[in-house]
Amino acid sequence: MPTLDPSQIRVAATGAFWKAPAGIAAPTDSTTAYSASWTHLGYATNGFTVTQNLKTQAVTGWQSTEPLLLINQSLDRKINVESLESDKQNLSLAWGQGTITQTGIAAGGAVTFTTNTITTTTPHGYVAGNWVYFPNITGTPGVLANVNYYVLSAPTTTTLTLAAIQNGTQIVIAAGSSTGVINAQPFTMAIPDSAIGVEFALGIDWSHGGYTNRLIMPRVQLLSLPAIKFVRDDAVRYPLEIQVLKPLDGSQSVLPYGSDWAASS
Repeated sequence: MPTLDPSQIRVAATGAFWKAPAGIAAPTDSTTAYSASWTHLGYATNGFTVTQNLKTQAVTGWQSTEPLLLINQSLDRKINVESLESDKQNLSLAWGQGTITQTGIAAGGAVTFTTNTITTTTPHGYVAGNWVYFPNITGTPGVLANVNYYVLSAPTTTTLTLAAIQNGTQIVIAAGSSTGVINAQPFTMAIPDSAIGVEFALGIDWSHGGYTNRLIMPRVQLLSLPAIKFVRDDAVRYPLEIQVLKPLDGSQSVLPYGSDWAASS
């Protein structure tokens, strides 16, 4: 009777999807952080599916009705994920690798930075959670020109506080000025007529307890464009079907990494 061990059962309890331009260097284990060239695709509905389709041809002989040999004809791997966040990366993928451009709208007139205070010359109209940037900066007030920040609060109609991430820690402000504060949220997208040939790299992480796993696919491409539902009673979802391609250097197309005793027992 074989030994049965329920501690070797695994669940993809949580995880993450990452995207980068094709050819970008990737981690070579399951725990090293991705470089800044990789973008996190955010929340997903419930894991992912790997579909592996191996096509073979059977060789039979006169003396046997059973196959004598199987010849491998093709091996096809696909990844299906369903993203939930309507961010730049997911919107671009969902529309065939569309190019999104911010079309910013100025508000509030000129800006003065004083100690922990950002003041506009006219009412700015912003509320907490808005995304803004400053087209230019004089002095060193603690924020950078043309970098997006979140409005943390709007104490008055002409003052703001900022954070680097939504609902994050307030940025400490020093003296400086700018010609304006721009609403970074408006955008336009150029949708290509065809997504053919637009390749990228894909990374998938998942874990169960302290056990970690990672798949790196250096070269992938959208296999199809998703059907997206925009309805009142559910979140907008982006179901992505991704084809794994052979890397141009002939290396392995799927690179699995892990930190799990069960896989080597």
